[in-house]
Amino acid sequence: MILLISKNLLIVDKLADALSESTGDLLERDFKAIACEFLAEDRAIEQVELFISEVNKLEKVDFKNKKLLEIGAGVGTFLVTARTKYQIDAFGIEPSEDEFSPFNEISQTLLKEHNLPENIVICSAAEKLPFDDNSFDLIYSTNVLEHVQDPKLVLEESIRVLKPGGFLQFVIPNYFSFWEGHYGIFWPCITNRFLAKVYAKLAGQNPKYIDTLQLINPFYLKKILSKMTNIEVLSWGKDIFKKRLTTGNYTDWASLQKIRPIISLVQKLKISSLIAKVLNMFEMYTPIVITIKKIEN
Repeated sequence: MILLISKNLLIVDKLADALSESTGDLLERDFKAIACEFLAEDRAIEQVELFISEVNKLEKVDFKNKKLLEIGAGVGTFLVTARTKYQIDAFGIEPSEDEFSPFNEISQTLLKEHNLPENIVICSAAEKLPFDDNSFDLIYSTNVLEHVQDPKLVLEESIRVLKPGGFLQFVIPNYFSFWEGHYGIFWPCITNRFLAKVYAKLAGQNPKYIDTLQLINPFYLKKILSKMTNIEVLSWGKDIFKKRLTTGNYTDWASLQKIRPIISLVQKLKISSLIAKVLNMFEMYTPIVITIKKIEN
């Protein structure tokens, strides 16, 4: 059973309606179930713990009282959890215009419910962050970069506002992999928009949703990051992918329950480790969980 961040169950219906309004004509999904996941406290705990564990593999860092910025705060579940469960000084940015306005209303309701300041969620696009250089100890984002207008600029801005010695973690779908989570279908490593739309149509999906996505992959990210001389990439998430594939120890958020029987099969056949090794070798793991440290001057 999902533990929700809010006791106000009307929020679930309001969020489900907002999600349906924004993407219902493009995706066939159980929007109430997705709304529950957006508001799931245990999902946010998983996200915070993943960030902490990846950083602490290489350097012991106490996240308590650190100043964190979430790129794409959504309805504020991560921020509430970070502040109330981990005492992280967390802030977030989220557009509030048009289809995003219900997100802002819900986040304000959540913040008020948990006696948190309303101004910790700032209306802003990720391509132009309204903060000074070196403002945050930590930057976090999950399943956002594939939806922005300019991923390169978002990464540059995120690094700009990160303090030297600080850490960044972005969780991003890998379109050079085998799974597309928004549609919930197998994905034959397509990073070309035209081919992606053709494939989506052949798979019985609405190809127009592809127009809302950036088909990000590790090669694209490496090209961008190679030009940033003030960062060190600590990990790409390959170890996380291998562990999840070989142990089956992951939570079936979103459409992942559809792939669970196949994961169980490869484990029974005792080939999960081999498959993970091959997929990692060819950069076909998913998702990308990139963790970066900004180098001190």
